[in-house]
Amino acid sequence: MTIITKDRDQQFDTWLSDVKELRVPKELMPIRNNFVLSDLFSDSTVTGQNSIGCGIDANEQSKQGKLVDEAKERGDLVELTNLLASSTGNAVSSILGLAQSRTDWNPQDPCNINNPNGFIKFIEKLLTMPYFLAAKSEKTGVHYDNNNYDSLINNIVDLYTGLTESDKTLVKSSVISLAKACTSRVNTKNTKTLFIQQTLDASDRNIVVRIHQTFMIMEYDKQNNKGCPTSHFGTDLDVNVLELTFQGNLWSKEAAKKLANVFVQSWDDWLQYTTTPSLDEKQPKKYCFDKPELIME
Repeated sequence: MTIITKDRDQQFDTWLSDVKELRVPKELMPIRNNFVLSDLFSDSTVTGQNSIGCGIDANEQSKQGKLVDEAKERGDLVELTNLLASSTGNAVSSILGLAQSRTDWNPQDPCNINNPNGFIKFIEKLLTMPYFLAAKSEKTGVHYDNNNYDSLINNIVDLYTGLTESDKTLVKSSVISLAKACTSRVNTKNTKTLFIQQTLDASDRNIVVRIHQTFMIMEYDKQNNKGCPTSHFGTDLDVNVLELTFQGNLWSKEAAKKLANVFVQSWDDWLQYTTTPSLDEKQPKKYCFDKPELIME
């Protein structure tokens, strides 16, 4: 599905300038609306994200990202342009970083009440970025046995298709870290909790951005010192899946120069600063998942 039908260069100039709000095309509004949170009652909100890189070229994107950081520190626009033109992974991380910087979405501040709406704005920014194609979008129901959160995590990981087994292992570890980061902050009876798992898949110049989002109301069990889903989410939940493909074959040095003049964020920086840290507590909460292999650091 093509996101922008008008002249791509002109649209990219408009997107970069952010002078006027680009509207999400009508045909893409259902994708945007999938990410709107339920209006179920809550007395607090926790929003967390975990971001990882995968794919056969992920290590190379990381290496190029270190060069990006060095050129950025020197203020070397020519080198930044060359790097963003050749390393589409770092172009994508810069685009994602710019989109996030123009919203209230901040995974490093998971209890910020503006995060849910900020994340919607972030999705809108991506859906109006002319070098992205919405390759996949769906809402998938996930069923799990009552209180068997280990199986829930496995079922969510199984939603990832087209990944190697080693990359799926990375995703599983990331989902566990995300669950720990969010559930460690559940401290009320009705905590509206948003989980977002993001992967950047670098297997060629066409970087795939995968966003998996799920939502539940959780409650703090004071007696057992842990957060668990309320009964409403005890066996079933929905997972919103969005895959955006960056059209690296259309990405030009001129476009890279325009981006370098506005905003640059390296591959590793994006992954690090869009991952919600676990809460550092003197008496850490227990987790509703408890198999040894799922409590790894």
